[in-house]
Amino acid sequence: MDSHLFSVDYFKKALKKQIKKNGNRLTPVQSMNSYYHSVVSAIIQDKINKNFELIRRIRHLDEAYQAVNEEVLQKQQQQQ
Repeated sequence: MDSHLFSVDYFKKALKKQIKKNGNRLTPVQSMNSYYHSVVSAIIQDKINKNFELIRRIRHLDEAYQAVNEEVLQKQQQQQ
């Protein structure tokens, strides 16, 4: 398996891509929440036998979400 797949950087890029993709109809936080919930649902539904792998993916997603959310908040504060 590709070591970059489901890494923090992988999820950060995906979150930013979702923000850009939905920029004209959703706020950045709404876009991130939508992506987050979709990925968590997919991870939970996945037939992963190893609990550690499941937890690692969710941790990486959560870490990426927090980092991108912080960037979004900083950009919003700079624009004010």
